[in-house]
Amino acid sequence: MDDTLLRGVAAVCSVAGSVILAWRVTGILKALGEVATMHDRNFKELAKTSGNVVIAGGTSKWIENAQKLWLLVLGFGLSILGGFLQLISIF
Repeated sequence: MDDTLLRGVAAVCSVAGSVILAWRVTGILKALGEVATMHDRNFKELAKTSGNVVIAGGTSKWIENAQKLWLLVLGFGLSILGGFLQLISIF
């Protein structure tokens, strides 16, 4: 395989892996932020004498849905593959 083509494939893998990881991390952080906000709202309402308790059941499901483990594995795999291909193209 031509070293220029190998470097090109490596760059594409690295970019694709980075984009997938950034997308997943953003989703996970958003879900965690929503859960933390709901949790905080509950405590503020409980602290009031006549507060309405916000029911925050099922918030762990948001985090589970946001994780999508296979996308994280794919993102890391592509990033690692890109770095490995760049290393091979040097030799």
